[in-house]
Amino acid sequence: MIPSRHLAALVLVVTLAGCEGESEPRAADVAPTGPRALLVLEPPTLGIGDVGVVELAVVTPPEHRVRPFKPPQSIPGLWLLTAEPPSVERLPGRWIQRTRIRVRAREVGRFTWPGGRVEVEDRAGAVSSLAVAPLDFEVASVLPEYPDRLAPFGVRALPEPDPVPAWLAGGAGAGLTLALLAGIAWVRGRRRAASRPSPPPREPPWVRARCEIDAARARLSADPLASADLGAVALRRYMAGRFGADAVARTTQELAAATPPFGARSRWPRFVALLEALDGLRFVPVPAGRADRARERCEALLDGIEAFIEETRDGSRPG
Repeated sequence: MIPSRHLAALVLVVTLAGCEGESEPRAADVAPTGPRALLVLEPPTLGIGDVGVVELAVVTPPEHRVRPFKPPQSIPGLWLLTAEPPSVERLPGRWIQRTRIRVRAREVGRFTWPGGRVEVEDRAGAVSSLAVAPLDFEVASVLPEYPDRLAPFGVRALPEPDPVPAWLAGGAGAGLTLALLAGIAWVRGRRRAASRPSPPPREPPWVRARCEIDAARARLSADPLASADLGAVALRRYMAGRFGADAVARTTQELAAATPPFGARSRWPRFVALLEALDGLRFVPVPAGRADRARERCEALLDGIEAFIEETRDGSRPG
């Protein structure tokens, strides 16, 4: 399978070659091309639950810059997982500038990733607008992979117990004797363990969360997006340690649709809202000259996480 970035480059280069003529010029003779843009999904068709990559590839003449492209906040049929920082591939006569977004299919059907416009800045600083055509894609069912199955997958039933073999019944006395000896050894082991020094108590989850928030604040001035990443991890770990929530590896969309643990039901909407606000900062490129605003937004979110931890750490409010 051709990786999405190579596929986008191949389609764009072939398109440009068709526009420039049928002869194949040498690399040194390639003239700068006019800007082109293309959306590509790899793989082109997703199965329900599959993870894919949507790539915006923009071909420009050398020394041109593509201004940050803001991806949609939501797409029917998909969960948006992560956005990679833009990358530039410098080729003779052209640059290919890419923005890649990882997605997961969540609904079967035919959908459209909307088009839009991107802005390209040339060497002299002049800005032009470039149209991006929408991308039609399909999320397919995985049922054809199980043609003989007539019912949905459910909870697996325990296997039926096998009849007790005769030799096992005959050796019951020996088994009881061994169990008695094992019990005596266990009691002796417990007594020896009781005589050893006790290990230090495990630190509460809010103590670890405060340390992680301090580490996030230390990165705030140099890299507000990295600070937001650390804040999101600290908040997820706190919910896992404080309430036993399965919050570390799930996406924000999955957590919003999940059933909260009993003790965290009243806190869950605010927890999800904080994560969504952090995602809006982490996965959207910061426009040039707006870094100060990103720092202010990230600092406010870190303050919100600390306030949330203080309000929930002692369990004084009902879940």
